Amino acid sequence: MSLKNELSLLAIALTILFWVGEVSARTCGTAHAIQQLHAARDNKFVSKKPVAKRAYTPCPSSDYYDTVLTQKTNHFQIFYTLTGPHQTTEAFVDTLAKAVEYAYQFHTSKMGMLPPLGNDTSFHYRMEVSEGLYPVEVIDVDLMRATDLYLGGSCHGCYGVTISEDYSKGRTTLVIDNDFRYSPSYRSTLDTLNVNGKKCIYDIADQELQNDAFGYSYADRWENGIRVTAVHELYHAVQLRYLDLSKYWTFWFEASASGVEEVSVPDIDDYFTYLPTMSKVVGTPLDQMLEDYGAGIFFLYLYNHVAKNADKFIWESFSKEPNESFWRMLQEYSQKNKLSADSLYHDFVTKLSFAGKRSSLLDSSLWISTDANRWPEFKHTFIESQTDSFLPQVDMHAYNFYNGGYPDMSLFKGRASAIAYKSNKSEIFPIKSTNAVDFIHKVWNRDPSVDSIIWVFSRMNDSILPTVPTDPTLRAYPTPWRGGDLCFTPLPQSKKFIEIRNRRGDLITRERYNTQTFCMDESQVKKLMVPGVYRFRAGSSGKTKDFIVIY
Repeated sequence: MSLKNELSLLAIALTILFWVGEVSARTCGTAHAIQQLHAARDNKFVSKKPVAKRAYTPCPSSDYYDTVLTQKTNHFQIFYTLTGPHQTTEAFVDTLAKAVEYAYQFHTSKMGMLPPLGNDTSFHYRMEVSEGLYPVEVIDVDLMRATDLYLGGSCHGCYGVTISEDYSKGRTTLVIDNDFRYSPSYRSTLDTLNVNGKKCIYDIADQELQNDAFGYSYADRWENGIRVTAVHELYHAVQLRYLDLSKYWTFWFEASASGVEEVSVPDIDDYFTYLPTMSKVVGTPLDQMLEDYGAGIFFLYLYNHVAKNADKFIWESFSKEPNESFWRMLQEYSQKNKLSADSLYHDFVTKLSFAGKRSSLLDSSLWISTDANRWPEFKHTFIESQTDSFLPQVDMHAYNFYNGGYPDMSLFKGRASAIAYKSNKSEIFPIKSTNAVDFIHKVWNRDPSVDSIIWVFSRMNDSILPTVPTDPTLRAYPTPWRGGDLCFTPLPQSKKFIEIRNRRGDLITRERYNTQTFCMDESQVKKLMVPGVYRFRAGSSGKTKDFIVIY
């Protein structure tokens, strides 16, 4: 194969994995592979992973296997060998056959995604693939063909690789490790294979991939390694039908694949590996985490609390607007469904504040995931005194949690909520205006049942909280309304609800309130009202006040 063709292959090599040990997902992983292929496309140099140089020259990859066997299913053709360093077992292959078919059905039927397209020739074994089937290869991934070129060196701890030789058409091959063992990046043990009178040296895979959630080895529980790798990697093959990763990159590539693992094989919990680190870097934008996999918990939120087809819309949007960000796609999804993207993100962040032991204070139906009680607690910044003032600072697409103190909201941009922790429950109060903090302090600090006050901040746009007008004139604000919260104040305590009517006088909605200011969030406004002029009043009689809705 020419150097030009090799570089073309490099441009579509995708490592789908979970790097461990000295070279981990924290420093290389898929993002490193994408950087390598982008560098090859742009003819720029990217330093290789800091792995030790081999003390030997390996033989051609074809010398490390002999007879290649095959098993076919309805949608797949699996290639494997029973001898040499790539050897596996018939039981492994039988389990893999069931796992990839399950993953296929889950992604296409339940998620509604496009089916994966396979290469005509398998990547490593170079075997012809039967028409209409997708190739799957079982190998020692560290000994995959041309790893120096495609991955910058051996994986040293990845479950599998999705790779393609015809990326322009979204065609790929799924490669899965044969025993979920890997060779260390330094001081590996060597073995020799005699091939036609010559000695072929290779690194022995003697380190085992681990499941951190339950503390077992995937080398022992290989059936679970197969299941979680099949759904993760095949989802990458599906994603590649929508977006050309040789030209574009999004953190959502790994985040959504990690989330799909949990909803399709929820008993494995492989994503737990990334939560401890993520829980300690509160304040970091979700799309700039050390590991994109951990951001998969936002996928879980969308899947469990918004819509199971939300990710389908996002990837279809990527196919139409590949230059746009995930956040733009989320905005488009929200607008189409008359939702507020920043309200969704803030609801996710609020629920995230209850992770771990704090989950006992929140109804389990509101947890991001059914196992959120087993997550680590996400870091809260403690303010020593309830009266100590602080300026909440939140970067775009980030979030922060504070325990105690008195936030100065005058310069804050984003969404905010306050949570009262009580003995065995909590109360969540959305902060709709800069004045709301005064109300919260006044009420909750006098309530003996409140143990502490938690302040939750998120930012998906640069919206600024309004200040409630202090004059006694009944009004809606802001008007004209263009987005964010729509509020009504000061409301008489002698009434229990407001009525909103259109210009013809038709009743749009009747909303109950129990404070002097009542606010509707953006999604509710868009569901109830098209652009136009509206009128409202407190109670069912009396004069009405006009307000305008524009969007």
